[in-house]
Amino acid sequence: GVGISSRDYCRRFCQVVEDYAGRWQVPLPQLQVLQTALCCFTSASASFPDECEHVQYVLSSLAVSFFELLLFFGRDEFYEEPLKDILGSFQECQNHLRRYGNVNLELVTRIIRDGGPWEDPVLQAVLKAQPASQEIVNKYLSSENPLFFELRARYLIACERIPEAMALIKSCINHPEISKDLYFHQALFTCLFMSPVEDQLFRQHLLKTDCKSGIDIICNTEKEGKTVLALQLCESFLISQLQNGDMYCIWELIFIWSKLQLKSNPSKQVFVDQCYQLLRTATNVRVIFPFMKIIKDEVNRIYLSLKF
Repeated sequence: GVGISSRDYCRRFCQVVEDYAGRWQVPLPQLQVLQTALCCFTSASASFPDECEHVQYVLSSLAVSFFELLLFFGRDEFYEEPLKDILGSFQECQNHLRRYGNVNLELVTRIIRDGGPWEDPVLQAVLKAQPASQEIVNKYLSSENPLFFELRARYLIACERIPEAMALIKSCINHPEISKDLYFHQALFTCLFMSPVEDQLFRQHLLKTDCKSGIDIICNTEKEGKTVLALQLCESFLISQLQNGDMYCIWELIFIWSKLQLKSNPSKQVFVDQCYQLLRTATNVRVIFPFMKIIKDEVNRIYLSLKF
């Protein structure tokens, strides 16, 4: 049936695009790959049904990838070759693909028309930390897929444009819906970690963050290869719980901390010393049990006589 052939085509198509785009490490050739891909897909889509989740998936993937690469370009470049040609064909394809009503594709088309992902005046005001009312900012933030703000934030952090990244992230955290996305909280911690002067803000945000969410943030940070930051975050959450005598999430935090600590420094002696340091901050004697367990597990049953 048509459904099966469109599914198979879409799956194979994604593999081919990924393979070709992956051969390049710079944005322009990747955009050219996506341009060709979108044109080919537009031609092929003539034989696909209007209601097809596989087509929607491909169109969204292409749109998001396009958007991510457009972050590298300023408005001026949008009107010069080869970008002008690429964006022209994107808009042309979108005209042919209108029947699918793909939100992300339409959104990227609008962003292109407006001069690119950095051109919205509300966004520019946010990035410059110029006061715009939260209501106006929220309206703007609601007008796009939250993923696009995540991609902007990731781009700014990667470029070490930390003040701008923080300004954007804080606006997202102040948005009633977008604030539910843990990424922005993780990103704020990342920015604060990269700006030691913001120690107070780091502490404040830590205290506002539920430990369960904190654990997710720590794990996501580690998955991104930021072990040092993950360890610092874990230590910060852990010390806060130890000082408060709060056993909530303590076993998980101590377990994750032990893995991160040993990953960043495999020395067993340092590990034991660090455990001892942490225990000294504890106000609840029961935390000795998870510490005893990790020491026993990690240091081949070395027992410590711990003095409080």
